[in-house]
Amino acid sequence: MKLNLSYKNIHIGSIAIFYLIALLVRLISLHFVDKFPSIETDYALQVPTALATGLGPAIGALVVMLFFKRKTEYTLVGKSAWKSISTIVIPCIVFGIIGGWDLSLICFWAFAYGLLEEYGWRGFLQYELRNLPMWQYVLIITVMWFLWHLDLTQRNVLPFFLLLLFASWGIGKVVNETHSLLLCAAFHGIANFSRRDLFSDTTFSVAFICVIIFWIVMWYFVGISPKHQGKDE
Repeated sequence: MKLNLSYKNIHIGSIAIFYLIALLVRLISLHFVDKFPSIETDYALQVPTALATGLGPAIGALVVMLFFKRKTEYTLVGKSAWKSISTIVIPCIVFGIIGGWDLSLICFWAFAYGLLEEYGWRGFLQYELRNLPMWQYVLIITVMWFLWHLDLTQRNVLPFFLLLLFASWGIGKVVNETHSLLLCAAFHGIANFSRRDLFSDTTFSVAFICVIIFWIVMWYFVGISPKHQGKDE
């Protein structure tokens, strides 16, 4: 009975359409890249093409929210506008100081890509599944997110699945506590950004760690009343 009640308010049809759109857009974007391999060497085309691969979850979420009137409490700025904006702006400035304009811009695009995905996976899907036990919605999102990538033959499958499982749990907790999709996008984006073989640079490594600490301190320790933990004043 409890299991049935947990699923009572979940709109399965909207989830199915969301996922179908997300998969279709992803498939089209990957096919486009395969058909025009010159994109990989043309920086002007790399950014829009990369963003397009993450566009599906955002489009799917917008469609089902519009046509099925699905709601979400998770917004771009969540419980604090200034914290959400600082979450994106400060790292771009920091990495710009370290590596110049190009690195700052790469950081920004990584956050933009992260937002496209997070708007769907967290903004819509997690909120839709929020009444389930945490282990259930984390596992469901992980499996759907894992299969959505489609190009799994190019990845180490088990480590990648475990990474998404950890991300679904961790970013899921972040959005539950802050309601900020920009913060989710930052964590998602910084993970993608850090894979650019930058950790061989000690300065970058220190800055990376400092950025993560900055986010945690800002969101969880600044402006929080001891009597109202979790509420931004």
